[in-house]
Amino acid sequence: MALLPDPNGVREGAVALSVAALRAKAALVRKRTKTALEDALAADGGTRAVRLVQWARKQKAQYDAGLVQWRANRLKWAQEAQDIFDHRARARRERAETEADAASVFDVANESVNIVAALAEFAAAQAEQDIFGGEPWFSATPVGRTDVKLADDIQHHLQWTFRDGRFVDAQCQGIDHAVTLGECFMKMMYSVEVDEHEAMTPCLHMDGEPVLDDAGRHVTCDAQAAAMRGRLTGRMEWRDAYERRQTVIRQGVEAVPVHFNDISFREDAPELELRHTNVYLTVEMSTFEAMRRFNLSKEDAIRLARCAEARLHTEDELRRERTADATVTSAAGDEPLGEEEAEKLMNTRVRLIEGYIRADATGRGEEARMCVVFPPQGEDWIVWADYLANVSPRAELPVKCEVWEPVPHRLYGRGFFAKYAYLQTGTDNLWNQVNFRNEMHANPLTAIHEENMMVDEDGGPVVIGPGKSIRPKAGKSLGECLEFAQLPDADSRSMELFQTGMQLAQLRSGITNASQGDLSSVPESNTATGVKALMSRAAVLLKKPVRRLRRAKGRGFSYAVKLLYANFDREEAFVWGEGHDKELVRITPEHVRDLDIDVVMLLTQEQNQEKLQAAQVMMQLEQGYAGLPETDKAGARVGIVQALKALEFANAEDMVRRPVVKLENCLGLLPPEEQERVKGLMALEAQQQQGAQGQQQPQGAAGMMGGAVPQGAAG
Repeated sequence: MALLPDPNGVREGAVALSVAALRAKAALVRKRTKTALEDALAADGGTRAVRLVQWARKQKAQYDAGLVQWRANRLKWAQEAQDIFDHRARARRERAETEADAASVFDVANESVNIVAALAEFAAAQAEQDIFGGEPWFSATPVGRTDVKLADDIQHHLQWTFRDGRFVDAQCQGIDHAVTLGECFMKMMYSVEVDEHEAMTPCLHMDGEPVLDDAGRHVTCDAQAAAMRGRLTGRMEWRDAYERRQTVIRQGVEAVPVHFNDISFREDAPELELRHTNVYLTVEMSTFEAMRRFNLSKEDAIRLARCAEARLHTEDELRRERTADATVTSAAGDEPLGEEEAEKLMNTRVRLIEGYIRADATGRGEEARMCVVFPPQGEDWIVWADYLANVSPRAELPVKCEVWEPVPHRLYGRGFFAKYAYLQTGTDNLWNQVNFRNEMHANPLTAIHEENMMVDEDGGPVVIGPGKSIRPKAGKSLGECLEFAQLPDADSRSMELFQTGMQLAQLRSGITNASQGDLSSVPESNTATGVKALMSRAAVLLKKPVRRLRRAKGRGFSYAVKLLYANFDREEAFVWGEGHDKELVRITPEHVRDLDIDVVMLLTQEQNQEKLQAAQVMMQLEQGYAGLPETDKAGARVGIVQALKALEFANAEDMVRRPVVKLENCLGLLPPEEQERVKGLMALEAQQQQGAQGQQQPQGAAGMMGGAVPQGAAG
C-alpha cells in the first residue's frame, strides 16, 4: 500500500522552495553584471540555482564524511612535523578508559627524537635543490611556431615575470607539504591587486566645476581642452581637483597551497580531475574583496556578511589554525571602521565554498564544467557562477594534486610520516623508556623506617638530601632505616634496539643522519666506502619521487603559463641581458594570443651534476684514446663512441677522430720475413720517386731561367 504524501508537508516544502527561489533570484538580479551561467540559472525564477546549491552541499557533505580519517591523519602528521606529539598521550588515555592495559611510557614521558622529520627535511631540501636550485629552472617553447625570436622572448618574459620568487616560494612550500603529508594541493589563480585612492590633479574647471571628457576623465592638457572647445561655454580656469585613481599593486599568476581541511573530493578517484571527481574548496576573503570579485551590490555584500556572521564554527575550522604553527591562534575577527552595522559587516571576513563541478545545471540535458560559489550554510543562493571554460584555459581544473608516493587506488599519496610511522613510535618508545629509567635511577623510590631512627622532638618529616644525616637507634643499621628500589638496567639493550631502528630507516630511505653502529650487512657511515654506498643509494631512492614531483610541478607550471597569457591584455617591455648583450624585449597580447606553450622543468642542479660527471668521464676516455697506437684506434673507436652516446653526448661521432693509419705503422703486425720484404719494396719505391724528382728538376729550372730572360736582352 502506497503512502500518500502529507499535504501540509508538501505545502510547507513548496513554500520553502519558493522562498529560497525568490531569494536566489533577488541575489542574481541585483548584480550589476551577470555571467551567461547566472542568466541561465535565473531564467526560471531561480529554482535551478536553489537545486544546484542543495545538490552541491549534499555532495560536499558526502565527500567530507569519507575524508574524516584522511584529515585526522594529516592533522597528526602536520603536528609531528612541528614536534607536537600530544596526540599519543591523548590516544592512550582514551584507550585506557576501555582497556586496562592501555597505559604506556607516553603517559609519563612524551619526548621524541623525531627521526622522520630529519628524513623528510632532507628529502624536501633535495627535491627543492633539484627542481628550483638553478636559474633558469624551466624551459618554455611555443608549440607550432618556428619563430626563434618569439621563443627566446617568451622564455625571457616568463623569467622576468616570475623574478620576484613568490611562485617559487609557494612551490617550495608545496614540496614540504607533499613530503610531510604525502600530497599537496596547489591552486593556480590570476589575481589583480588594485588600490583606489584620491590624488590632487591640476585640471580645467568650468564655472568652478571640473571638466570631464567623454571617457569620464579630467581634462588635464590643452589637447583635451581643444577637443572639447565647442562645449566649453562658461568661465574657464585651471585649478586643482581631487581625482580618483587606481594603482595596480600587482597582477599575475599566484600559486596557493590548499589546506587539507579546505578541500573536498572523492578519495577513490584516480586523479584530481573533473572527469572523475568534483572538487570543493573553502576560500576566505574580505567582504569588499567578494564584492569586487563577484560583482555584488552593497545589499548583497551585507547579506553575505550576515551569513558569515551566523555560520557555525566546525571542528575542522577550529583546528585549521593549529596546524599552521605550534601555537593555537584564533580566527581573524571583524575590523570595524565605523559605528553603523552596515560598515561593520562590510569589514567582515567571509568563508565561501568554491565548487568546480560537472553537471547539467540548465536542464537541457547537456553536461558542462562550471565554477559555482555559494555560502557554506544558510541561504540557498549562488554568489557567483560561470562556465569553467570562461575562467580557465581549455576548461582545465585550476587545482593540481602533487603526490610524493602514490597510494594504490587512491587520489592522495603517502609521505614520510605515514611510511615510517612504526619507526617513529618504536624509537620514541625506547627513547622515553631510557630517559624515564635514568630519571628513576637518579631519583629512586625510597622507603624510610622512622621506627628505627632517632626522630627530632618537633616531629617533622625526615628529609634526605646532600649534607643531611640520620641517627639510627641503638642496635639498628643504616640499611634498616632506609630502603631504595632497584630498577633493572635495560638501557644498553634498549639503545641497541634504538640504533637498529635508526639503521633500518637509513637502509630503507638511503638517508643517513647518525652513526650506523655495528649492524651487519648495513654499510658503515663512518667509512669512505659506506658513505659512498649510502650516497649512491640515497640518490637512487630519491630520484623516483623527485622526478614524479617534477612532472607534477611541470603540469602545474604549464597551466600557470597558459593562465598568465590567457589574461594578458597589455604590452610589457623590459631590458634583458647585461653589458653589451642588453636588448629590449616587447611582449604584446597579439604575440601570445591562443598560443600553446611547451614547458619543461629542467632539474638544473641534478643535470649539472650529471653533466659534470659525464664530462669528466669523457676526458678520461679521450686521453686513453689519444694514447693508443693508430693501428689500435680503429677497433677502440667504436667502443669510445658508444660510451659517449651512453653519456648522452649528441655529437659523439665528431668528438672522436678517426685513426690515421700509415704503412710504416702496420709493419709490426706482419711476420718477420714479410716485414723485410715490405721494407725492401718501400725502399725501392722511395728510390724511384727520388729519381723521378731528379729528372724533373733540371727541366723546371731551365724553364724558369728562360722565362726570366727579358725579350730585349735575348735580341
